[in-house]
Amino acid sequence: MPIYSEITTLVEAEQFAASQGIRITATDRENIRKAQEAEMKRLVALSTSEMQSGVSRWVERFNVFYPRFLETLMGIGDVLMSFTQTLITSFGVPVILVLLLIVEQQRVVHGILLFEADPGLASFAATALVLLNLVLEVLIHHVEHQENYRPSSGHRFSLRLWLQNMAYTLGIGNNWQSQSVSPAQRYKKLLRLVTFSILALALAGSMRTVIANSDGAWYSAMVSIVLRSDLSLMFTWLGGLLFASAAVLAAQGLSRYVALRTVEGQVKMMARSGKQQDEYQNALDTVAAQYVLAKVAAAQVRQNGKDIPEVVTPAAPFSTNGVQLSLTE
Repeated sequence: MPIYSEITTLVEAEQFAASQGIRITATDRENIRKAQEAEMKRLVALSTSEMQSGVSRWVERFNVFYPRFLETLMGIGDVLMSFTQTLITSFGVPVILVLLLIVEQQRVVHGILLFEADPGLASFAATALVLLNLVLEVLIHHVEHQENYRPSSGHRFSLRLWLQNMAYTLGIGNNWQSQSVSPAQRYKKLLRLVTFSILALALAGSMRTVIANSDGAWYSAMVSIVLRSDLSLMFTWLGGLLFASAAVLAAQGLSRYVALRTVEGQVKMMARSGKQQDEYQNALDTVAAQYVLAKVAAAQVRQNGKDIPEVVTPAAPFSTNGVQLSLTE
């Protein structure tokens, strides 16, 4: 026969009651439900009272927690540094990301105006393209996280690695084996296309005046632009291309960072919520089990005519919040 203190769940208590020939009626289950509701109210009230009395308890036990207080004072500098870092990463990153998107949009507009006569439509298309660059980066991380995919760590460039990758692409070698790709590979290809499009349109926008003034066939015009452009124009185009590259890649990097932080926050919130729910469920299950054990003990008292130790734990009294439970069948 199991010891009462070893039975903590409702299933175990019901099995023990069945072995003793005691049936759990609908009234008993209703009383169990009331006891669980009362226990839930008690736990919530206890948690609230502990939070409200935290300051007064700290003041009363100041001497006990004095070493911790000293550690807190010594760590003020670290707290300020971490707060500043958090402030920059929480607000600075979104602000910089928005500014980069605005700059990208304006440069892409100049490139789209080469083939689109409507400035409003060109501005709308540039905005959509720039936002697509941001959304794809977030979407890639979301898909990989949902599939529990972890990309391989990067390596420094080496000719041997380059040759190995080339051999794999060509299918050369006796030990050739297929390599898996990211579940978001489709979106990665689309992201590369969008990145190239933004850079090309930004460069074309900076060359718009020269392109408009070029005469003749397209191939002769391209040769003329390359051969007859002075140093000032070359540095203008090169600087525009470098700036557009920095803006696009920085926006993608910050988008990736925002996606990572978002997923981390969601995981922490779900973990905290799940832990609290498990604690509440264990407490409610204990209440139900104690009710069944009390019913078994009462039946044994009536059958044997001798005292049975009371089976009620301090954590789950059967008169919590005024709810009185009857143990009669």
